Amino acid sequence: MARPQNRKRQRADEISQDNSPAKKAKSTGGRNFSPAFWDNLSRVWLTPRALRELDRRNNTRPSPGFTAPEVCSTDLARFARRRGPDLRHLRGCLEPKGVTHEMSSGRSSNSSQSRPTQSTKATSVSKARRSSAYDDGFEQHLIDNDIYPEGYEYPENRVTPEPGNLDQVHQDLLVARASLSPSRLPESAFRDFKRKNKTKSEGNIMRNVIPMIAGNADIPNEGNLPFTNFMSLADEATVKAVPDYFDGARTRDIHSQVRHDLNTSIVPTKHANVPVVPNIFLEAKTPKGGADVAQRQACHDGAYGTGAMHALQNYGETEPAYDGNAYTYSSTYHDGTLKLYGHHVTAPTTAGGPEYHMTQAGAYALTHSRKAFVKQAEE
Repeated sequence: MARPQNRKRQRADEISQDNSPAKKAKSTGGRNFSPAFWDNLSRVWLTPRALRELDRRNNTRPSPGFTAPEVCSTDLARFARRRGPDLRHLRGCLEPKGVTHEMSSGRSSNSSQSRPTQSTKATSVSKARRSSAYDDGFEQHLIDNDIYPEGYEYPENRVTPEPGNLDQVHQDLLVARASLSPSRLPESAFRDFKRKNKTKSEGNIMRNVIPMIAGNADIPNEGNLPFTNFMSLADEATVKAVPDYFDGARTRDIHSQVRHDLNTSIVPTKHANVPVVPNIFLEAKTPKGGADVAQRQACHDGAYGTGAMHALQNYGETEPAYDGNAYTYSSTYHDGTLKLYGHHVTAPTTAGGPEYHMTQAGAYALTHSRKAFVKQAEE
């Protein structure tokens, strides 16, 4: 649910000494977050995106104007005795754009032209690889906007809040799923599950692996749709939430007047027939994918789901109530490990809005053995 951001964080400019660019620079990579995103971070982490923003700001700074002194003598020997020409006028000058550095050695130049070096290959790969939007800077932005990830340590010895119904959640997870039994998952099916788990594509994980875990529950669900209709919980300075999977209520199950009044709080997209008030989310990654990225995505998703549930529960109330229970859940799947999280909201402790918390509720190693898969998947 949307909330005002009344407080203004102050910090030293850790990115650049000049925040007023003289001209607009051409983009040197993929889309980055807005300058306001970096200006408002309480701490700037050293990430590829932060370095790109630093480069952008440096490229927009005007070069200092210096007049080059005239060289009075062309005698190289005299230059050498007097330690060369005066180059102090080059201080602060930016590197000319489009300049390529080549080795002067003919042998080195020929060898580099005949075949690419290992460092050249690595550089090409690193330039081509897009940095993830869900990096340390993104997590810091969530924290600065009172959206706290799992394991966040609060300052001033503040106790990390857990959902009031966490024990009940643990009990509910112990209830076996009747649709899953050892006879319905023979050893050959489990080997197939492990083989499919090694895929290099998140799409294949969602198509071939997750259905074996999720079962066939008749609940409205969707996935891979940006939450473009939700009012931002983080000042619109970062990416939209795009869960790999989410479920919620059917549109017809929510009264039209309620949908109208709470539109940007409970309706995630502008697509027709997409579940509203989403409160179950899944983020999946391949074995080479980042587990930390999946957790940040789940934290982001869960905050929106928690806000939607809280808005619906407090519809028509003069003052919002905070019971401290989790009504929104997310999960991450990475390299055979499924983790479950509960999300809950608490009343504001500062001049800002409410606080959103993420708490781990369970973890399951699904590729360990067929017996372990059946036991853990049926929960």
